[in-house]
Amino acid sequence: MLHLDESAFKTAADSMMKLKKRNDDLHKKLESMYENLTTALDTPAGSAMKIEGKDVLLDPIEDMGKVIDFMADTLNTIIGQANSKGVYYDRLFDDYEELERILRNKLTN
Repeated sequence: MLHLDESAFKTAADSMMKLKKRNDDLHKKLESMYENLTTALDTPAGSAMKIEGKDVLLDPIEDMGKVIDFMADTLNTIIGQANSKGVYYDRLFDDYEELERILRNKLTN
């Protein structure tokens, strides 16, 4: 029987949550920095800089946050934290072994 290391998945899920918080904190700091800078440059150039800053720096950080969320959700599903039904792959392997047993019995009878 194949068994996955549940503690390794939990460690990875916890690490993803910490990474998400760091990414969110970075986004807030950069957003505040750009807001302060463009407010100080209260000119049309400051407004253009604000738009470019968001496109160039903040959008990719937001996209990275979406990737981190997806990875964290996937890990939580695998270890059963998302639905409290147990470890996803353990159930999958158990179902596969049950199907294999049924097919073997059908072939031998």
